[in-house]
Amino acid sequence: MEVRTICLGGHAGSGKTTLAEALMKKGGVDCKFDTSPEAKAKGHSIDLGVGTMTQGDRALQVLDTPGFAEFIEEVCKGLRVADLAILVVNAEKGVEVQTEKVWDLMRRSGKPALVLINKMDLPNANWSKSLDSIREKLEGKFVLLEHPIREGEKFIGVIDLIDRKASYFDKRKADIPPSLAETVKEERDTLMEALADANEELMVHFLDGKEIPPDEARGAFRMGIEQETFTPVIFSSIPQNAGIDLLLEIIQTETPSFEELKLQEHTPGALVFGITSDQYLGKLAFVKIYGGTISEGDSLHNVSRKTKEKVKEILRFHGDKTEKIAKAGPGEIVALTKLNDIHLGDTLATSENATSFKMVEFPKPIYSRALQPETQHDEEKMSTALKELVSTKATVTYTRDEVTHEEILSGLGDVQLAIFAERLKSRYGVSVKMNRPKVPYKETVQMKAQGQYKHKKQTGGRGQYGEVHLRVEPRERGSGFEFVDEVKGGVIPHQFIPAVEKGVVESLPDGVVAKYPMTDIRAAAFYGSYHDVDSSEIAFKIAASQAFKLALQAAHPVLLEPVMKLLIWTPSDFTGDIISSLNGKRGRIHGMGTNEDLKMEEIDAEAPLAEVLDYALELKSITQGRATFQMEFLRYQPVSNEKLTEDLLKREGRQVLKHAAAA
Repeated sequence: MEVRTICLGGHAGSGKTTLAEALMKKGGVDCKFDTSPEAKAKGHSIDLGVGTMTQGDRALQVLDTPGFAEFIEEVCKGLRVADLAILVVNAEKGVEVQTEKVWDLMRRSGKPALVLINKMDLPNANWSKSLDSIREKLEGKFVLLEHPIREGEKFIGVIDLIDRKASYFDKRKADIPPSLAETVKEERDTLMEALADANEELMVHFLDGKEIPPDEARGAFRMGIEQETFTPVIFSSIPQNAGIDLLLEIIQTETPSFEELKLQEHTPGALVFGITSDQYLGKLAFVKIYGGTISEGDSLHNVSRKTKEKVKEILRFHGDKTEKIAKAGPGEIVALTKLNDIHLGDTLATSENATSFKMVEFPKPIYSRALQPETQHDEEKMSTALKELVSTKATVTYTRDEVTHEEILSGLGDVQLAIFAERLKSRYGVSVKMNRPKVPYKETVQMKAQGQYKHKKQTGGRGQYGEVHLRVEPRERGSGFEFVDEVKGGVIPHQFIPAVEKGVVESLPDGVVAKYPMTDIRAAAFYGSYHDVDSSEIAFKIAASQAFKLALQAAHPVLLEPVMKLLIWTPSDFTGDIISSLNGKRGRIHGMGTNEDLKMEEIDAEAPLAEVLDYALELKSITQGRATFQMEFLRYQPVSNEKLTEDLLKREGRQVLKHAAAA
């Protein structure tokens, strides 16, 4: 059986899901793709939809992707396992923000592609304007394969530019309408030139001004798609069932099947490109088989994790419908159920020595919220539920902040995290509130200082006695804490030194500026005294803790704030606004240049985390969603002055316990 996998991508509202369902219907499968409660509520796709339909000895696997930037992970997954990428463009709106981003991913995926200008039935559909925007804003050479015919506001037919025949949707055939003759000739010349570029023999005909025979033109057409020398553009209207048959014909006859692609990774094994948690089926692993056959009951090696898995059940998905099958072969996409330890990007194979397939690199989380369970019941279930949900996504993480002790959910934006909160509620019965996370400040010292404390207590009977002299000094940023025993002459007996260290270590979380944990400090115990009877571990622990705090207060304590590294990619039109915004956030620009791969300006900068917690939303607003960025922790740095320290702590609802010295 010939197997082909297509990935539909584009901006939200371009009609991808409706197109996917229409394609499935051509194979006799009446199904829906957006069936989750969250997708229904939002009115748009959220997850990667998978459907398989067959026509004779041909199988078409349709991957439907969301059209919003925060769900770009699903586009990455779909393109990784697709044989053909189809960019869907709204005929009323032309190229939109996400159209550009998806096309960039399609180009970088190296997969053959075509463009479908959809919604030609809409009153304000303007195919010519849409085509112009495609050619102006997207990289590549775009040629029409057909010319649309409109009568007023209605899409009534197309003209085949190779055969130069008009076909109407009422089944009529006719010559080219005189009113379209000029534009048809221009677009046909562009198509023929593109076909000639893909075939040397046709280039000779073209340069000599000879007519290129239709059969040879169609052969060159397939060659051009495979070689990506040009991208064909066609049209459709789903309500009119217009253009779907031509799209299917192009896919099944003019694009390579899985076997024809002759990929190097056609070695035995399967790639886990998607994980989902179904409330009825449990955890599912979507795999694409690149070589060999997977059968029910097989034992497979998880090459990525050096473990073994038993294939209990194989499911073929048809949108919202599933079909249990006994086996699946090369090129097929299926879901495996009830695997023990499976993760996104894992390789499954019959041999433990098989080569692992590479997964795409996903964007890293850039937007975080602190989760607050609404009830004790929610708190008990939240962690387990979140870990299961997060395991299905590469762009979402769940961690506990070691400084603030908050449960942090991070992703690509507020909409994505809101969807997660909704799924926690609908699938696990866990209700949470999402709050702006606290900044994980720390504290340190800026100079050497000493502190001493004698703990002496007599309450009748055996008393408590311990005296400790400590010296503190700053260490290199990021080096953490170090305790040093410099006691000589036995003034503190050796058996009490661990208690001294413990007293210091247990005081580290209670900083002196605003009770943030201390770091990058060396504490040295160098002197003290003891009592033969009254000294004890607890006495030296208390003495060390108090001596440490006194030393800290004398060593110019200062607040440390986390600083983030930002890489921003933006159209040049917004560069000035972005730089101005970063300057207002105490940011620093380290470099600027052009990213040749993305064809965008790249800004290398840094800024304190306190100023960029919501930068994902701000950058979207500044650039109308056209810029993207990545953010990662860079270092901790001292806060520059007392007034700023007060302002930052006020945001966190804290007060200054001791004014920090100027950094």
